[in-house]
Amino acid sequence: MLTLAFRDDHAVVHLMSDSEQISLLVGDDTVLSGAEVEVPIMDDLGMFTGDFVLDVDRAWGLVHDFIQT
Repeated sequence: MLTLAFRDDHAVVHLMSDSEQISLLVGDDTVLSGAEVEVPIMDDLGMFTGDFVLDVDRAWGLVHDFIQT
């Protein structure tokens, strides 16, 4: 399962290959590595460092490309 969490101009992409393993897509330097961004995850807010934050337009494009293949 692939998920996209976003808030304003920031997004985080998760890949869940099974119920016990979640991978995060590497960020695109939209946010500095040490900075933190909150994005909604289900009914809560998740905190992510800039290492895993992408520009929302870039994230949507990557998800689009993923579902096309």
